[in-house]
Amino acid sequence: MKIATKILLSLSLSAVFLPPAGADAVKDVTVDYRHGYRLRDRTHYDKLALGASLPDNYVFSVETKFKTGGPDPKDKYYNDIVLNVVEMTLMKNFFYGDWTFTPFIQPEFSSVRTEWKFGVVPWYKINDSWSVGGMYRLELSDYAHDGQCGEAGHDYCSLDKHRTVNRFDAYFRYRWKDLTTTYKYIYMHGDDLLFANKKNNYEQELQFDYVVGANREWRPYVTFADIGRSAWSSERQLRLRLGVAYTFK
Repeated sequence: MKIATKILLSLSLSAVFLPPAGADAVKDVTVDYRHGYRLRDRTHYDKLALGASLPDNYVFSVETKFKTGGPDPKDKYYNDIVLNVVEMTLMKNFFYGDWTFTPFIQPEFSSVRTEWKFGVVPWYKINDSWSVGGMYRLELSDYAHDGQCGEAGHDYCSLDKHRTVNRFDAYFRYRWKDLTTTYKYIYMHGDDLLFANKKNNYEQELQFDYVVGANREWRPYVTFADIGRSAWSSERQLRLRLGVAYTFK
C-alpha cells in the first residue's frame, strides 16, 4: 500500500473516531517545529506538527518528520529533504483529582513500514512544582521487505515481516515559573533485535521548555538524549533537538 493511501486511510479512521464538533469548538491549535542532530551519525532531522484540543478533552495531532536524503547525508541539513514518517495521534484526557490518565492511538507510516501504537499515559501532580508520570505503549509494525533487508546499518528493515515492541516510559518533571525541566527514561522490549543484537533497548532524555509571550503562546525548547545507534551495534550517541511551538489561544 502506498504511503499516500495509508495517510488517507488513517485520516478517514480518525474522522470516524473523533467527536463531532464545529470549527468554534477547536481551541489551542499548536504548530510545532523541531530540528534534530545525531552526533555520531552526523545526520539532521526535522519535524513539523499540528495539534488541537477538541471537545470532551480530546486532542488530535498530525506530525510529519523529514530527513536529509541522498547517498551521503552526513553533515548536510535542508539538503535533498525527503519525508521520513507521518504520525497521527488521537488521545483523550481523564481527570481524577491530581491524577490524569490519557489513553491514545498513534498510527505511523513511512515508505518501509506501517506502525500502529496503542497506550496510556498517567500523570500525578505532587505540587505546583513537581509531577511524575509514565507511559506504556504497544507498537505493532509491518515492514516492507527490500533487497537490503537484514543488512547492518539499515535500522528500518526487520528480519521479520512483523515486529512487536512493548515500551515503558518514566517521567520526572519540575516547573519553576516559566521554565519546565523534564527527565524521561525509556525501556523497550520486543520480539526482534532492537539494540546491540538484543531484543531490548533503553533511552534517556532531558528537555528544557520555556514559555514566553503575553498569553504564554510561545514555547521554545531544547532536548538532550542518549540513544542507541543501531540494532546490530552497542554504540550509543547523543541526539540534540531544538524546537519552538506556537499556540493560537
